[in-house]
Amino acid sequence: MIIKDEGAMALYKGMSAAALREMSYSSLRFGLYEPFKRILGETDPKTTPVWKKFAAGAAAGIIGSGIANPTDVLKVRMQAHEGGKLTIMGVARDVYSDGGLRSFYRGVHTTMIRAAILNATKLAAYDEVKHKCINNGIMVDGTGLHFVASMVAGVAVATTTSPVDIVRTRLFNQPKGVKIYSGMMDCAMKTYTEGGVAAFYRGFTPQWMRFGPFTIIQFMVWEKLRAMYGMKGI
Repeated sequence: MIIKDEGAMALYKGMSAAALREMSYSSLRFGLYEPFKRILGETDPKTTPVWKKFAAGAAAGIIGSGIANPTDVLKVRMQAHEGGKLTIMGVARDVYSDGGLRSFYRGVHTTMIRAAILNATKLAAYDEVKHKCINNGIMVDGTGLHFVASMVAGVAVATTTSPVDIVRTRLFNQPKGVKIYSGMMDCAMKTYTEGGVAAFYRGFTPQWMRFGPFTIIQFMVWEKLRAMYGMKGI
């Protein structure tokens, strides 16, 4: 549908904002994961309780998403735009004119909740699957295990974040000057009224298609980079 109406390049709308977001958000959420685990009392990655992994991932996600929220707003605006070509600076000016600096933090609470769920699920699932496989002698640490653990993490992330993404997108894309939803819970309730639980999983297939390959590449590259610089794996 998108390719038919707008061409193949429409699939890459918001690419500049998305890249800017990943450079800030992902650097923080991945970089803060292990420090938070140590704060929570981790001594050996092989025996760390799963709740500490979830808590560390959630905390790192909240901080990273809060700082990077302006880039998230720009990305969603650019992706939702229909019409002529947009520049990231043009969208930034448009967002600013709609309410000043506060407009860049529209939906920040929803974004932080989503980030907590996403990061906790992603990092904890990968970390837990990887060490369970090693501890139980199912697989040895290496590329094969990294692939399996990241694949499981990708499915888990797509499942847990779909409902929050539906709510977040609706909040971000409210018409200028019009407040359809009073907040995250109001949006969630109205979405549920429209179509029940299934309404929160509209677009699940493209959600998984995005998170699956992205998560696999992200973790495998991360592990390789850590090895290159003499760091232990996660």
